[in-house]
Amino acid sequence: MYSKELIQELEEVIHKGLESVPLPIQKGNSIRIRNYIIRKSKNGYLVYCTTDNKQVARVFCKASAIAIAKNFATGKNVVQDVLDLDFRIQKNINDAIFYKNTMKKTKDPFVRETREIRYDIALADSQVAKDKLEKFIFGL
Repeated sequence: MYSKELIQELEEVIHKGLESVPLPIQKGNSIRIRNYIIRKSKNGYLVYCTTDNKQVARVFCKASAIAIAKNFATGKNVVQDVLDLDFRIQKNINDAIFYKNTMKKTKDPFVRETREIRYDIALADSQVAKDKLEKFIFGL
């Protein structure tokens, strides 16, 4: 059989190897990336630093929170860039919801067509911002 000491040594080797890589680990309703924790709130996502015990950022989407935490964990400060992209995503999603509601309720075909075009533009703009955000997460 395996000895407890051997199993414990193997666990220590694995944990020390993973400390150098900032991988997100979900535990309960929070996500940890090294010493940063991401929690969902009713207004978006909150990023906390456990060493300083302070809130680092409040963002709209989970990808923004992960980008901030991952870059802080690797020693980079990209908060303002990520917050700008997060704001663009939030604005375009809210616009798309508004345009979709207008398309559903209007009886004027001209209004419906213009709102459909604006809806498509808002979705495309939010996707472009999300793609840029993924570059902060995956380092592409």
